[in-house]
Amino acid sequence: MFEKVNDLSGSLIGGTDSEAELDAGPFAELLDNGERPKHVLASDSVEHTTEGRTTTVEPESDHDAYLVVTDERLLVILGDQPEAVEIDFDFESITTCHLKSGFLNTKLVVGHDEESIHFSPTEGDAETVTEYIQSVADVYRSVEQSISAARDVIDTLESQILGESEQRFATTAQNDLRLRVRSQLSEARHHVSRLDDAHPLGNEGDDVLAKKLDERIESVARECDRRYVTVWLDRGETDIDRAEDRLVAEDFETFCRAYTTASRAVSTLREAIDNVESTPETAGERIDSLADRVEGLDEQYVSATTKTVEVAQEADQPDAAATRWLDAFRRISAASEAGWNRTDGVATLDVAVDLSSIAASTVGALETHAEQLETTGEKLEDEDAEDAREHYERAVDRLQEAQSVAETASSIDAADYEKQIDAIEEKIDRTKWEWGGD
Repeated sequence: MFEKVNDLSGSLIGGTDSEAELDAGPFAELLDNGERPKHVLASDSVEHTTEGRTTTVEPESDHDAYLVVTDERLLVILGDQPEAVEIDFDFESITTCHLKSGFLNTKLVVGHDEESIHFSPTEGDAETVTEYIQSVADVYRSVEQSISAARDVIDTLESQILGESEQRFATTAQNDLRLRVRSQLSEARHHVSRLDDAHPLGNEGDDVLAKKLDERIESVARECDRRYVTVWLDRGETDIDRAEDRLVAEDFETFCRAYTTASRAVSTLREAIDNVESTPETAGERIDSLADRVEGLDEQYVSATTKTVEVAQEADQPDAAATRWLDAFRRISAASEAGWNRTDGVATLDVAVDLSSIAASTVGALETHAEQLETTGEKLEDEDAEDAREHYERAVDRLQEAQSVAETASSIDAADYEKQIDAIEEKIDRTKWEWGGD
């Protein structure tokens, strides 16, 4: 196939004119789309080491082995099998490249920890080829490391946003991670710029190489943008599903956490699509659908909560007042814990501004109802011990609820509840003893 390496070199390099087109020649079918040949060396054989074992690869008859260097990788081709690549290394995998001078010949050593070749050139400029491989491999490897780091950061960002933890992912932390992604990609672009100063680079072919690497970096940048938009869409849709379900179930804590996250997802996505270069094909439709589901759900919750407070204020029976105040406190406390009034785009929950006042009213209503239940129980002891015990037990429940509310409100002392509860439980025990209850 290749009778002389000089003929091969001539077909590859295409002359010294900087405007000359590279000609892949007879092995063009072995190159990937857009891959450009740069240099070639010839040798009688190649020493190939994998996993600590070294074998000699050599063509039959009088054919040579060729080391073809493109702008993307190294290929070993045997002259008697020109249609196949015997060994190849992508540039980013190369960590070793040097000339090893011996008594009889010079060997080019190329590879990485697990695989390498020793190539003893009989024709071709080994020093120029070595310099090219060292320069380009270093840039490829540095670019790949920066790209890998960017992907690691976007993995972390996805994990944080999709995390099962109910804790809200801080905006500052999210922004820091996004900046780190951009920083890593900027660093990758900086590595590509080093090609301008690399020796013996600096021809039209290396401009093409720089464009290839830049395109790879931009492709990863678009990938990161798409992943950021997708992960917020997934999180928003998951949480709006949960919010709708938990509102019906009156699980206020889960509803508020899920709803505020879904609402935040909408605002984040609106901002993101204005500042990213690439989004998934269906992103616009999914964002609009999510926004439609989010819209109005906050007003529904605020309206129900406000109505609950109004009903509690108007209640004239201790039982109803305690139930309504406790319901109102749980609604408002859940919203406060979820950062409701710190979330952009949601209806203002005015009654949540003074949570301590709501807590005080709730505790007062629960204590009043507990006192009523205890008094009624005392009156019933002589007539119906079982009924009396039920009143005492409900009184304990109310005091425990009051204690729980007080513990969340720093302005209320929860220290005395244990004594009150212990006193009523003694009465419960007394009814059991007097009437043989369990």
